[in-house]
Amino acid sequence: LYFPEDNCPFYRATIFSNYSPYNQPQDDVKLPTLYLADGTKTSSEAKQGPYWSIMLEVSESPMKPVDVANLLKDSIQGLINTEMIKPEDEIVSTYLRSFDHGYPTPSLEREGVLKELLPKLQDMDILSRGRFGSWRYEVGNQDHSFMLGVEAVDHIVNGAVELTLNYPDFVNSRKNTERRLAQTFNFASSATELPTREKQPN
Repeated sequence: LYFPEDNCPFYRATIFSNYSPYNQPQDDVKLPTLYLADGTKTSSEAKQGPYWSIMLEVSESPMKPVDVANLLKDSIQGLINTEMIKPEDEIVSTYLRSFDHGYPTPSLEREGVLKELLPKLQDMDILSRGRFGSWRYEVGNQDHSFMLGVEAVDHIVNGAVELTLNYPDFVNSRKNTERRLAQTFNFASSATELPTREKQPN
């Protein structure tokens, strides 16, 4: 979710618990409440969930300074302001991490550097791919990063051209009609259950 408004310090929120039930504690896990979202202290007695997890991204630069000392408090207030949480919601865990560089920033010199650097790395059997690996922000989304990996494998195995890496304008200007994830099996008609963390195949 993107937040262009000025009522929160973050510009993006990702609710990781929507991706997998393993991205937060299970409901029966007992955890103490640190405080309520509005900062009020409450009982720290450990109790069961349900739980959910959210990641907030905050950008910072000389043009956009951030109050680092109050960032966590301001972010939780931003969640209240955007109605992602209520003031009385319980906070059981927080984690703050800072990265000096969060995005590859294109420059006029970038292509010249990459044309020298990537072949030198490849000569050492290093295929530097992905948002930070190939430093091409225009093909740095999840779908692009996935295809960079697929095409790198195709290049290694079959000598195929890496379209996403070498022709970003081409892949971004057209619909992909060639490459499709083929579903070649049907679990719905099968008695076999999919393996999970708890149930590994024998």
